[in-house]
Amino acid sequence: MSTSDSMARTRDAILRAAATALRTHERAGMADIAAAAGVGRATLYRHFATRDDLLVELGRFAAEESIRVIDAAGIDGVATEAALTRLTRALLTAGREFWVVSTHRPQLWPEEEEVGERLRILAERGQREGVLRADVPAELLAAAHGALILGALTLAPLSELGVEDATDTIVRLYLQGARLTPTEASPPP
Repeated sequence: MSTSDSMARTRDAILRAAATALRTHERAGMADIAAAAGVGRATLYRHFATRDDLLVELGRFAAEESIRVIDAAGIDGVATEAALTRLTRALLTAGREFWVVSTHRPQLWPEEEEVGERLRILAERGQREGVLRADVPAELLAAAHGALILGALTLAPLSELGVEDATDTIVRLYLQGARLTPTEASPPP
């Protein structure tokens, strides 16, 4: 194994451990993160000069991981509704590992923009196939889908649901809206 491969694996291990440590304790310090990663503080500081540097990279790493799980979900080869379910499940699963990341930067990482673009492309596909409404721009549908996913990662009681229940809730709300269907409506008094 080359030195650069070893450095990359150590960096990834540190970032994953940082996410875990920060989920456990929001203000986990560099010593806590080093211990969680099983590395010395000197090794941690060789990769990340400050806690802020680590948090910024953790945001980028989370976005890269989101793209990886979307690619692995195989959404291109299935019907739109199944693709929505797979994409939502993938983002929730990755997001549950990295939900602590909140960098409040004025601009998104290119990887974060790519996640939004994947949501938009799927919304356009759904519109073309007649699965999603066409009276709302695909960008807004994608933003609403992303907001539902973000809500399930950060807001109780959605964040307290398991991944499958949260996925089902999000996809049903996204596809059907919150409108009561005629079959669910109670008869007038």
